[in-house]
Amino acid sequence: MIKFGTDGWRARIAEEFTFENVGLVTQALIDFIKTRGLADKGIAIGYDNRFQSEDFARTAAALCAGAELKTFLTAHAIPSQVLSYTVNNLDLGAGIMITASHNPPEWNGFKIKENFGGSAFPETTQAVEKNVKSTLHFVPAPENIKLIDPDQAYVSKITSIVDLPLIKSANLNIVFDPMHGSGAGYYRKLGLPVTEIRGNRDPLFSGVNPEPLPVNLEESISFIQESALEHPGQLTVCIVVDGDADRIAAIDGTGRFINTHNIFCLLLRHLVTNRKLTGKVIKTFNLSNLIDKLCQEYGLELAVTPIGFKHIAKEILAGDVLLGGEESGGMAVKGYIPERDGLLAGLLLLELMATERKTLAQILDAMMAQHGYFYYDRLDLHTEKGPAIVSQLAKAAPQEFAGFKVKKIETLDGFKLNFADESWILFRASGTEPLLRIYVEGRTPEAVKLILGAGENLVRLG
Repeated sequence: MIKFGTDGWRARIAEEFTFENVGLVTQALIDFIKTRGLADKGIAIGYDNRFQSEDFARTAAALCAGAELKTFLTAHAIPSQVLSYTVNNLDLGAGIMITASHNPPEWNGFKIKENFGGSAFPETTQAVEKNVKSTLHFVPAPENIKLIDPDQAYVSKITSIVDLPLIKSANLNIVFDPMHGSGAGYYRKLGLPVTEIRGNRDPLFSGVNPEPLPVNLEESISFIQESALEHPGQLTVCIVVDGDADRIAAIDGTGRFINTHNIFCLLLRHLVTNRKLTGKVIKTFNLSNLIDKLCQEYGLELAVTPIGFKHIAKEILAGDVLLGGEESGGMAVKGYIPERDGLLAGLLLLELMATERKTLAQILDAMMAQHGYFYYDRLDLHTEKGPAIVSQLAKAAPQEFAGFKVKKIETLDGFKLNFADESWILFRASGTEPLLRIYVEGRTPEAVKLILGAGENLVRLG
């Protein structure tokens, strides 16, 4: 059964993710576009560096062309946000991005991008799901596909948002790790003096998932530490993006991992204190409480959404959002499309370092010294029973957990226990994979380990 999750339809290649099924989903999207009166606007198709992504993209493009849609296919692999920007910039009816983002190498996926330049809303994907038929009624017309290179327009857009001359003049030692994904080469296209690692195409992603987590970055952490020693007079940083470059993490020159919660806070500080910008702040249900404290300090309105960037996009489209982000590393900033962009977020981190002449760790530690220290970790348990487990947990109302007093229980998206010291644990079934995710934020690394262990035991013991 073809079903869209948190962001797109994803499945194992050659099992469910087949050329036939890609054709059927494409046809369902075409039918949807035609019923909404968007067919005359045309459609763009892009793809990442995964196994056969370009072939799946050509299959989708040929069907769109056969349905008499003006069809654009990117001439090379691109980040997801480049496809989103292209759809918006060319005022197209929709876009198709062939990518499974940060999922394991044996997976691929089909993301729908709407005219506004962001992930499809649930009502769109639900309508497409209902349109899926068992056979094709459109005849492919590959000869009617127009190849395009969207890079120049995209690079021009993000260049207009950041201060590239400042970054280039700041004597930074910049390492860029695209994790073998489709973000490779983009910082060089901006003319930045970067050392790029893992920039070659590898559909197996060096044997790890292309997700910027410490477990997948051991070699990168070692590389950045050595690079920092080789450049003692420079501020060193490694910007890491996932397989389709729409999500971000970073590594400090000391080898310290800068997670997405930290990055959100760093970007918020930069946009407010250095850029002097204002607006509403949007965070998903599983992001840090340090964000709340910063919003209080800056006098900014904060909204919390369910997990999934489509919820953030809706808030952005409503107007005047300064920064929106999610735990998995997707960030969107004011003056851009309602879409996450790991490359742009990375540039803003570099701009922050260039402005304050400090490392990310130094800036982050100063914020936490003022507002309190927050630490984070996540555990992914492989199980098909994630929704049932969360439902069962939600029936309980404990007053204490792992020795911490429960202050509040929330069920906006999953089951979340908030403790008296502002730490918390969240149980949630993944919307894209057969996983139960356990998220924990605590005030010390020891507390995070304790709470996370208790959460795992609770799930495993039933």
